[in-house]
Amino acid sequence: MPHQAEIIAVGTELLLGNIANTNAQFLSQLLASAGVNVLYHTAVGDNPQRLRAAVETARSRCDLLVFTGGLGPTYDDMTKTAVCAALDTPLVFHPDIVPDIRRYFDTVFHREMPACNLRQAYLPQDCTVFRNPVGTAPGCAFTAGGVTAVLLPGVPSECRYLAEHCLLPYLE
Repeated sequence: MPHQAEIIAVGTELLLGNIANTNAQFLSQLLASAGVNVLYHTAVGDNPQRLRAAVETARSRCDLLVFTGGLGPTYDDMTKTAVCAALDTPLVFHPDIVPDIRRYFDTVFHREMPACNLRQAYLPQDCTVFRNPVGTAPGCAFTAGGVTAVLLPGVPSECRYLAEHCLLPYLE
């Protein structure tokens, strides 16, 4: 199991002070309880160049990079793209995830899934998918370039669910 971790929260709203970074606190406690040393917290805005630079810095000092935020279907949700580019890992379409997203729209929003949400089914090649029954953004974990990267949604309830039910078993 990786022992040196950095938590990287993605979202301009964090830097503007519009919301508190409760995900970093929760993830630090959870990882520490699993025996992982969290060495750094980083917050970066919705900017692919700055996120890529943050990935480069983090991978030079930790072997587990836990990202939260930026997995939605909108233009500013670029975490997967930037992290995969930094770690030289292609994004591929995972068609098996689409029914999960459609089901969430059917049961929670009571409407048809917008086409833009298909973007959420693109994940790193050969990743372990973390299915998300409490939201639309699946998480995942993959190893590339000597580090393990974990991508979790930024919505706190979704981040917590996937961290407890998927990340912890993955790390064990």
